Amino acid sequence: MTDTDYDPAVYSDSSVGETVNGEHTWRRLTWRELAEERQQEITRLRAWQSLWSDLDRNPNGRHEGDADVGEAGGISQGNPRVTTGDVVGYRLGGKPIIMPPRDKRADPEAWLAGWPA
Repeated sequence: MTDTDYDPAVYSDSSVGETVNGEHTWRRLTWRELAEERQQEITRLRAWQSLWSDLDRNPNGRHEGDADVGEAGGISQGNPRVTTGDVVGYRLGGKPIIMPPRDKRADPEAWLAGWPA
């Protein structure tokens, strides 16, 4: 017996469930709808990237290692609450997410690798 509510395309994000005149049906997404969905996801991921890339900024808005006349020595030490090697969270299973060195902060793998290895 087949499940009439099941559409394998749902799991590939190429169709959407709709209710038309009280009846639930499946409809394939158009190329435009698929492209718009992907663009929205890219925009959301870029917002997360921006958030993570700002974690090491100091109160003056400078990244660790940037020139900063507001700090002694003229070089930013970055966020005093989150520095290289600090645990910033935990993954499922308890593995720590550790602030990687400045040159590796744009690499998601560096965050998840448990630096220093």
